[in-house]
Amino acid sequence: MGNFEEKMCRSAAKKLMSSLESLQSIHFETHKLSDELLTTLSKLNLTEQTFLVSRARHYLLIDINTSALKRQIKELESKREEQEIEDTYLLHGAPLVLMRRLFGMHASEFSRRRNILNIRGVGSGRPPSCNEETDHLVWKLWQHHKQLEERQRFLKIAHQTGLDLHLIWSTLRDHIDK
Repeated sequence: MGNFEEKMCRSAAKKLMSSLESLQSIHFETHKLSDELLTTLSKLNLTEQTFLVSRARHYLLIDINTSALKRQIKELESKREEQEIEDTYLLHGAPLVLMRRLFGMHASEFSRRRNILNIRGVGSGRPPSCNEETDHLVWKLWQHHKQLEERQRFLKIAHQTGLDLHLIWSTLRDHIDK
């Protein structure tokens, strides 16, 4: 078999042949394949289909839009970074309500991600309350780091105090949106 593009053409042709019975022209954005042509193709026997697959490079073009591919990779990297931040929050004991507030995370995603990270039992239910001194420290740090974006503020306080995010959230939640 020839070069990579030829292999990709053959692969696409095989997929086309295997999908003929359910395909219609409306399934194609470019509408280059009419219903008439699809009907003709679907009437081919296996030998004829194999012949067309072997000659796919004559009627199929493989084109890669590199700028679009780069944009998709950039979006993928952004999603990876977002997921890493979410994982950091989960590993620091963030409760569902905080994950929903900061990341829009739903309960099923919260549970699934905690399972993937092997986080069991931690962060469930009502956390113990901080003592008054710790409450004041958390609030003071929250105000001190007001220049930071909210996501960074929570992590900064967690790192500075050694408290988990469930405790920090329970201390701050009544005061943040006032």
